[in-house]
Amino acid sequence: MIKALFWLILTIVIFLIGFAGYRRYPRVWTLPILTVTATMILILSLTGVSHATYMTGGQYLTKMLGPAITAFAIPLYTVRHHVRRFLPEIGLGVVIGTSIALTSDIVFGLLLHLGRTTNLALLPKSVTLPVALSISERSGGTATLTATFVLMTGLVGSLVGPRLMTGLKIRHFVSRGVGLASIAHVMGATKSMTLDQREGTVGLLTMVLTAIFASVLAPFIIRFIY
Repeated sequence: MIKALFWLILTIVIFLIGFAGYRRYPRVWTLPILTVTATMILILSLTGVSHATYMTGGQYLTKMLGPAITAFAIPLYTVRHHVRRFLPEIGLGVVIGTSIALTSDIVFGLLLHLGRTTNLALLPKSVTLPVALSISERSGGTATLTATFVLMTGLVGSLVGPRLMTGLKIRHFVSRGVGLASIAHVMGATKSMTLDQREGTVGLLTMVLTAIFASVLAPFIIRFIY
């Protein structure tokens, strides 16, 4: 119990430090999900503590991810008139974006001759972490690999996505919000929020709808392929 409490408190303290750093220097590479994760990996590697031991305390944080997602309802409520106006466009974008993300993941894995477990862990990489872990575990993937893929996808999408859309002259906030969040989940939505509140809010809604649609679509794709 003491070990579990130690790892829980240590993670929270490191998160608070990382969050303070992000507020002072708000950049993609200073996002707490990246800096805190890297710090914890370094600490666990240097101390030789296993993932199972860490999760005796870390499991409580994992269980809080789901309720934390509901907090995104607040910014959605503040710009609800934009959501109502562009809901059909957002819905269509989510369907197309999620379908492409899931099918390209599994085709990419098959072309690289990845094993079934690795391929199933890669499948939900564009979905927000709590839902991605659930999809991966239920389909037979590895949760640790899925978490790594989700983190890398969010980081690359947040770095490349805005510049790519600007280069392609995609300027409308709905298009940018849907495009970034349907690929880079919460990290994409967070990046959008720093650029434009309307774009970020569309990104948050897209992230939620993508998680729901991916949960429905993924089992059909897995059953068809395997």
